[in-house]
Amino acid sequence: MSVRATERLIGDVVIVTQLPNSPFMVVKAIDEETKKITTAWFSDHHEYEEGTFPASALDRAEPSQAPKDKKAPAGRGKKTAK
Repeated sequence: MSVRATERLIGDVVIVTQLPNSPFMVVKAIDEETKKITTAWFSDHHEYEEGTFPASALDRAEPSQAPKDKKAPAGRGKKTAK
């Protein structure tokens, strides 16, 4: 599902839908009339890049699905009866 070209999108992380290895890009500016979105990212060579894409070509990036730790928090042991 593509993103909507609104001011609320500025600062969000997006990817190009059709690229299998799309970089994560941060939205910098939006032109609501033409529905174009300007993004910034770092290339594989650690260089700053900018690009302008139609809103229909972008999707919000999903948060990473990091494995959840199943251990009890530190400092919380079994309660003992007094």
